[in-house]
Amino acid sequence: MDTFWLDTRYALRRLRSAPAFAAIVIATLAVGIGANTAMFSIVDSILIRPLAYREPERLMTVDHFYPTLNNLKAGVSIPGFYDYTDRPGIFSSTGVSTGWAPAVTGHGDAQRLTGERVSTRFFQTLGISAQLGRVFLDEEGEVGRNSVVVLGDPLWRRLFGGSRDVIGQKIILDGAPTEIVGVMPAGFRDPYARDAEIWSPFAFKPEDRADNNRTNEFLTFVGRLKPEVTLERARSTMHDLGERLKSEHTQSYSPDWTLLVTPLAEKRTGSVRSLLLVLLGSVGCVLLIACANVANLLLARGAGRSKEVAVRAALGAERVRLVRQLLTESMVLALIGGAFGLALAVLGVRVLAAMHPANLPRGEEIGIDPSVLAFSLLVTLATGALFGLAPALQASKTDLNETLKEGGRHSTGERSGRTTRRALVVSEMALALMLLAGAGLLIRSLERLQKVDPGFEPHGLLTVQLTLPALRYASDTPQVAFYNRLLPDVSQIPGVRAVGATSTLPFSGGWSTGSFNIEGYQPKEKEPTPWGDIRVVSPGFLSALGAPLRKGRMFTDQDDAAHPQVAVVDDEMVRRYWPHEDPIGKRLYFEGSNSPDSARHYIQVIGVVGHTMHEALDADARVQVYLPYAQNPQRGMSLVVRTASDPEGVFPAVRAAVQNVDRDVPISRVQTMQNLVEASVGPRRLSMWLLGAFAGIAMFLAALGIYGIMSYAVAQRRRDIGVRIALGAEQRDVLALILRQGMTLAAVGIGAGALGALALTRLIRSQLYGVSASDPLTFIAVILLLAGTALAATWIPALRATRVDPAVALRQE
Repeated sequence: MDTFWLDTRYALRRLRSAPAFAAIVIATLAVGIGANTAMFSIVDSILIRPLAYREPERLMTVDHFYPTLNNLKAGVSIPGFYDYTDRPGIFSSTGVSTGWAPAVTGHGDAQRLTGERVSTRFFQTLGISAQLGRVFLDEEGEVGRNSVVVLGDPLWRRLFGGSRDVIGQKIILDGAPTEIVGVMPAGFRDPYARDAEIWSPFAFKPEDRADNNRTNEFLTFVGRLKPEVTLERARSTMHDLGERLKSEHTQSYSPDWTLLVTPLAEKRTGSVRSLLLVLLGSVGCVLLIACANVANLLLARGAGRSKEVAVRAALGAERVRLVRQLLTESMVLALIGGAFGLALAVLGVRVLAAMHPANLPRGEEIGIDPSVLAFSLLVTLATGALFGLAPALQASKTDLNETLKEGGRHSTGERSGRTTRRALVVSEMALALMLLAGAGLLIRSLERLQKVDPGFEPHGLLTVQLTLPALRYASDTPQVAFYNRLLPDVSQIPGVRAVGATSTLPFSGGWSTGSFNIEGYQPKEKEPTPWGDIRVVSPGFLSALGAPLRKGRMFTDQDDAAHPQVAVVDDEMVRRYWPHEDPIGKRLYFEGSNSPDSARHYIQVIGVVGHTMHEALDADARVQVYLPYAQNPQRGMSLVVRTASDPEGVFPAVRAAVQNVDRDVPISRVQTMQNLVEASVGPRRLSMWLLGAFAGIAMFLAALGIYGIMSYAVAQRRRDIGVRIALGAEQRDVLALILRQGMTLAAVGIGAGALGALALTRLIRSQLYGVSASDPLTFIAVILLLAGTALAATWIPALRATRVDPAVALRQE
């Protein structure tokens, strides 16, 4: 231990004697270690850290899977929920949930809450108990006994100030008093709706279990496997159950329909898992480049310390002792760099949290915890050993006779050190090119994606979500009357050009799909029935959105309950089902509520509009069916207001118009459509920025590496260069000599990196849009960029070489 402290003190004295060298090394390590720590904190929070439920590894989800419908994963139906709970015998407990948006009054202005309706054993399935009161009882899943709620901790504190007397109190939801029976623990988040702040029990009616509801797939399912059941057995059992259900209910399930069992943790992170692992690997490459740079600096510094090491060896120091001393210096540098890197990581994580990555699963859990600190320490120690071992071994391997000679210069150790330094620079260039290629592909992909026409004009659109209180607007008539009064009032606001309402707003994260039948259309064998997006809209919505009319007409005020049912479809539906026919006048119907034997239940197509993007700019096109809201009333609708100037500027007037009609109607999710569209590419933009930042750092470090080795080469060859100039070599000859050496290293690294990039860019193929993983333009661009950077890094030492004074160089020798 005494020897260790002696080595540490000696290392600190050496660093104080070379502050510039120490600062460069520490800064380089801080960037590499900090980036890795920050990236690991993201991966740890999202992929590694267990979900905050009891035995989360036993929690499974079940989806309805349709391979022929673009591998669609849909929720489960109410009859399906009972089938999967009762028949397979693999779950000890199950639960389902769906979105719920109650309006709360009596606490200032009416507010729209984000909630979930859940089955009574939902919380027990998760293994979560209330911190106050209780969760739901089985009997509270019966109609008439379900007027109870459980509050989330933030809502409890916001509305009731954290009062522990809240249990048993009433809260007015949708105009009806509802009893509070429990408060969930602080930090609890619903596995499917992480913003949920209130929960109410589902009350299933007997008719809800009817077979005609089997395709009403609106529930998210979670089940807890029995202790003896494995994932493989669960999947096999549910697959067999799906086959039996298809044979029992041939009218409900398509031939390709099946049941998909997925661990809950994988379900929540599946969309970003591969991307995060690629980013973690990328930032690991940055650390390797940083280590190579530092190793190069230590090798160069070790060459200058060869006499010191030789003297110590001549005085009896063993090689193991010398290696330990030099490794201690490396570890001291690594620990100091790691400390600064941790500070950078904390800053980076805070910046990411401030960005509110709403599309990043478990994004709110990202932070620095003990596991991240342990990782940072491990990376720091490994880094110190990685960049310090080779220089230590190299510096300790000395030829005493050659090194101690006066003027002895080109020892075998120095020549092997030069080879090692060149190999490190080649590796840096290769790794930098691989990262640049990945970043370039993501940049081109995002550029292509942002040029996609969404099918409407998002600029100048304000969106506002409204939810009518259930008690006051329980029937169709008051619901239709509310919007019939509100929409004309909003249209009269100065600056408003058009206004409409829709049940499902594009790019909002919500969706409503369903299957339907087309008169005279018979699906082919193993082909699913027609299926697509079903949206209820007001007469002015499509015009306000900017969807172009292709044929026929839009909805009017005459399309109400007193007139025949009608629909407007998109041109994608025409292309699929009526490619060579006139769609106007065609009829469709829905199973359950409509019958093919009754003409008055048919829905007639009166118009065709252009297809509009809904979930994302790169989403697969689904057919779209629009229904008039007066024939299909909805309590929850979103206003779309097209304005002549700043859309946010008209919001106060829109709010006043809503309150003028009914002050108890809550207003929420006030956003511009442009922001919604941009948020839909948020994950792609985040991955592009992160990988782009890593690639930029890698390119900068690689440039520093080639600059350092060429500067060192020029310094070592001053006498040789001086002799060449004295013998008549011109400046351009010296310039060409140095540039040739530097660019040869760069060319070898770029060649190796290009081969590696061709293989590794396929890992981000799922993140690309409109660009192949081996896009030649991207590869050419990044190769030229890195080559230009290497040329600039080599040019400065080359210019310095042309200014060597031969008289001074020879006199110094």
